[in-house]
Amino acid sequence: MELEMEFNQVEEKKRNNLKHQFITIIDKLINARFWLALLVFILILIFKLHGSSINMWDEYVSDYTEGADKQGVIFGKPRPIRSDEWMVQTPYSLSQTQTGLKNHNEMITIDGQNMVIGYNSPALNLATLAKPFTWGYVLLGKERGLSWYWGLKLIGLMLLSFEIGLILTKRNKYLALLTSVWIPFSAAIQWWFVSPVGDLVFFTFGFLVGIYNYFYYHENKRWRIFFSLLASICASGFILVLYPALQVPFGYLILLFLIAFFMDFRHKVKFDKFDAVSIGLAIFITGLIVTVSLITSWDSLMGVLHTIYPGNRVSVGGDFAKKDIFLFLTNWKMQFQDVVYNNNSELSSFYHFFFVILLMSPVLFYKKIKENSYGFLLFIFCVFNLIWMSVRFPTFFAKITLWSYVPEERAYLAFSFSAILLSIWFIHYIWEQKKLALLPQILIVGFNLGLYFFALYTGNLRLYLSKLEIIMILVLAGVLIFLLLNKRKYLFSLVLVGVVLFTGCGVNPVARGVNAVYEKELAQSVMEIEKKDPNQVWAGERMMHAYLPMLGVHTFNGTAFTPNLDSWKPLDPTGKHEDIYNRYSHIYVEIGNNEQQFELLNADAFVVRLGLEDLKKYNIKYLVTYENIDKFATETIQLKQLYGPDTNGAYIYQVIY
Repeated sequence: MELEMEFNQVEEKKRNNLKHQFITIIDKLINARFWLALLVFILILIFKLHGSSINMWDEYVSDYTEGADKQGVIFGKPRPIRSDEWMVQTPYSLSQTQTGLKNHNEMITIDGQNMVIGYNSPALNLATLAKPFTWGYVLLGKERGLSWYWGLKLIGLMLLSFEIGLILTKRNKYLALLTSVWIPFSAAIQWWFVSPVGDLVFFTFGFLVGIYNYFYYHENKRWRIFFSLLASICASGFILVLYPALQVPFGYLILLFLIAFFMDFRHKVKFDKFDAVSIGLAIFITGLIVTVSLITSWDSLMGVLHTIYPGNRVSVGGDFAKKDIFLFLTNWKMQFQDVVYNNNSELSSFYHFFFVILLMSPVLFYKKIKENSYGFLLFIFCVFNLIWMSVRFPTFFAKITLWSYVPEERAYLAFSFSAILLSIWFIHYIWEQKKLALLPQILIVGFNLGLYFFALYTGNLRLYLSKLEIIMILVLAGVLIFLLLNKRKYLFSLVLVGVVLFTGCGVNPVARGVNAVYEKELAQSVMEIEKKDPNQVWAGERMMHAYLPMLGVHTFNGTAFTPNLDSWKPLDPTGKHEDIYNRYSHIYVEIGNNEQQFELLNADAFVVRLGLEDLKKYNIKYLVTYENIDKFATETIQLKQLYGPDTNGAYIYQVIY
């Protein structure tokens, strides 16, 4: 018996030593997080790594130049569904590096595009101060600029998420570390990484961290200056994203956090003259950046607001399938198999424990609002978003609150994002309390699994998941909730991190360089022609509207963030087709002898069919086509083939008037 007791004591001592060593390592990592972040960021720049899906261009422009280094995907695969990234935003940025980083990029569409509001593109203007992701394009050029964008955003999100975790958990650094993985690698962030979603989460966190830490480190004047500048830059960046569908709910969320901050610090901080200087400077910088940026881009901004799409959308709520609220349970599968009834990005979400908290909310908040202010305010915000998704509101209410700008699917993103913040707060709270009795645990687990089963087995998700997968999801979800309620901290954290990383890490590829764009025979031919005969107008069929601007040539058809209605008057003098082209749109071209006509392909794309006489109206000199068009030549308009056909069937023609 004594030997057995001694053996157990030895084993317990070993476990304690191992636990102590593990905690020591974690502490060292946390303390060195800024140096580690800097080291990783430098390595990303050195090796030109990024997560862009620009290798999708290998599908449309296949022929590399002889001896070209086929840089590309190291891990994962490019995502066709992320066309907003590889077909729009990255081409906007790469085009800027080819054309001098001007405020107005004359290469994209016949009249050019404003780069201050156009997808947060890099440019030599004040607005770029509020777009730190784009600084690399300005400082380091296109290849390392792309690496800077992806590296800074991911690493910055991890560091800012850690700080948000500290705020929500009363400085619990281990839960903050969990937060630094949980949020950045969530499916919603990874699928929408290069989009307003990723930008707004970053700027929201940056602003909140700046404001909170300004008061938390109030005794240190240097920190006050630093955090006031951080808040200023992020506030400017938040405003200049110009995506009200998420800015409105995130703006309300920021307001709720500010209320909680006020409750935290109202009796702890006394303002002095230095506050007047630092806060005044921050407000001045924000006002200057935003005012100058908007005034210089006012016409383009008004053009966007008065488009058919998305400018005329008015949402009143109530049009979201209730069962799809549980989409977060399926996100793990989307990197392996596309959703059959929608696209992966639209269905991506954040894994959270809102429905555990919902069941416990009377216990959590009854007569305990003041001490649980963060949790209560986040809970109310989550509930409002759920109501907005489920109930139609009067148009007057929607407009006066600005929620008319918020479609239900974006309210769902706002809900799941706030639910993950609420979950972080809840984990800390529940682990600080006495462990729940077994019966309440069983009831909570059973209630959640019942909801999950109903949604997975009876809704649209059943079209996507097999019965075995539904069972696996329910088992894992049940285990996570049970570990959470049982305060099995280490095991819960490991399982949750595993779920999050498994869900998010494979969404975007790990890739290298930009040779998928520039080291192609077609690209080299286009750039050689441009070098010999610069500043001519090009038009391209199929995907060339997105490809040609990256090569620095003036492209008649491109992606129009801001439509210029006057530019279509030579083809549509009466404005008969204005409802087709007055929109954010991908502009496709087809060359032939057909009578010119516009055709709307979907909400953000249309095709315009051009005859040779139509080309003359815009003085289009070069064409990239996907068939031999020699037969369309006339006595007055000649066609000279300069390239092709290549593997993809592409030709380059010179039009001679």
